[in-house]
Formats: sequence, structure tokens, C-alpha cells
Amino acid sequence: MRRAAGNLLLAYGAEKRPSSNPRYHSAYTFRTVTNEVINLWGWGLWIACADKGSLLISRSHFRLRYTQDAVLKPDAWQQRDLPHTGSIQNEHDAAAAHSLLSAALIWIGDYESWVYQHVETDYRERVLKKWPQRRQHRGGIPASEMAAHWFDLSTHILEQQLT
Repeated sequence: MRRAAGNLLLAYGAEKRPSSNPRYHSAYTFRTVTNEVINLWGWGLWIACADKGSLLISRSHFRLRYTQDAVLKPDAWQQRDLPHTGSIQNEHDAAAAHSLLSAALIWIGDYESWVYQHVETDYRERVLKKWPQRRQHRGGIPASEMAAHWFDLSTHILEQQLT
């Protein structure tokens, strides 16, 4: 979502990586406090860590794809440009993928918390109302509660992995 007051991802510390092809949007890259690297595009989130591999969280249908290869900054401007990913094949991959997913959700929660503290309080609700696919979804979470729900989901993912 475009914002007249400036790009929130850049204000939050992103490295903007423009595509060489003007038809494609930029990638935004972050390093987490636990040393994962997160890449964001309009179509998904890619999280990678040297000892865990990489996980794609597709924006469409929240599909997850995993690879043992840790590609920290993929040179990708469309999902098909990413390294080959597949389904999880063994318990080691499952543990790594759960860890990456949990770290991504914590990062999203941290970002949502930061947004709530740094922009007008109704900003997130206004953005979601403008979202073209909003009509397909019922309910919702108030902006003041978004971060906590991302953190809860992260905890739930880790607990499920341990059982």
C-alpha cells in the first residue's frame, strides 16, 4: 500500500532492492535479531538462515515451501525466480521449517507492533479496508491486537513442532 508520508518498510530498516525490470516491484530485505534474513515482495515472504535453509510463505493461500538451501538474498522478482522449493521430507526439515515459520511470524508481530506505535492508530484499519480482497474475508483483528496474535501464532507453531 502506498503511503504519502513515506515507505514504512524503509523506515523500519529495510534494504530496498529494486528490480532491473521496471515491470516488477522491489524486494525489501531485513535481518532479524536471531540472524535470519527476510525478503519481502508483494507476492510473498522468503526467510532464510544459514543452518536452517529457506522457507517461502506465499501471500496467495498462505502456502509454505521449504528448501534445505539457505539463500539469504534471492535474485527473484517473481515467485518462479526463487530457488526450487518443495514439501518437507523428514523430521530435520520439519524442525527447520517450523523454526523459520515461527521466526517469520515473530518478525511480522514486531513489525506490526512498530507500525502501531509509529503511525496514526487507524492506519492499519484504513489499509485493510482498501485491500481489494477484503470482501472475501470476514471478521478481523483490531490493529491494537495484531502483534499479539502474530506472537501467539508463532508460539503455537513451535508448540506443535515439539509434540
